[in-house]
Amino acid sequence: MPVSTDDLDIATTSITNSLDAVSKAIQQHANALRQNSADLRRALRILCTVADTRGSKIVITGVGKSFHIGKKLAATLTSIGTRAVSLHATEALHGDLGIIGHGDCVLALSYSGETDEVVTLASVIHNMRTHTENSMHVWLIGMGKSHTSELGAWCDAWIACPVDAELSHVGAPTVSSSLMLAIGDAVAVMLMERQQFGPQDFARYHPGGALGGLSRKAGDVQPVCPVQQTCSPPMLELNSDDTR
Repeated sequence: MPVSTDDLDIATTSITNSLDAVSKAIQQHANALRQNSADLRRALRILCTVADTRGSKIVITGVGKSFHIGKKLAATLTSIGTRAVSLHATEALHGDLGIIGHGDCVLALSYSGETDEVVTLASVIHNMRTHTENSMHVWLIGMGKSHTSELGAWCDAWIACPVDAELSHVGAPTVSSSLMLAIGDAVAVMLMERQQFGPQDFARYHPGGALGGLSRKAGDVQPVCPVQQTCSPPMLELNSDDTR
């Protein structure tokens, strides 16, 4: 069937309206955080502590589209100086749990907060922390619509990313997934700035491609190694202004 000019007009309007909706959701969330950032601050305290601790890392987990977002975020964090890996929640329950080590932070992505595999993994991590023999200290941060969920009940902190509606009437993750990715990227950039990670550091981690070439040309910036001074995972104390 031929595509008419009217079809293209409708398609263009649909796309621009969708972009407006995603942009609006991100802006609304930024404004909400300016008014109340208590939950976010609690999560950031943990993430900064883990990023600063030698040998510790951020493990991002989820299933479905949330896992793909997690893979992208782990890759971004790694490329700009923060140790991070992605871990599929199902694979974690079938032998890959060993990726998680003492002093790590698990960032669990689930918009509903009710995803079976992610909730089960969260309970397993809780048992890892409380077992009397061979227990390990692992932080757990959830990211999704609301901390009042099954996943939220297991978490030390929560990064909320609620949206009013998705782009389509079928409810496929679109606005929510875009907001989750935007928040994750913002956290990654914050950690990069905190560690004074500059263009030459980026070039060392990303020697190939156009981005690596641009970074190598930035000769006026002194190379700075990622700041990871703490030698062992500290027992982080959360201040009252960080709590929900």
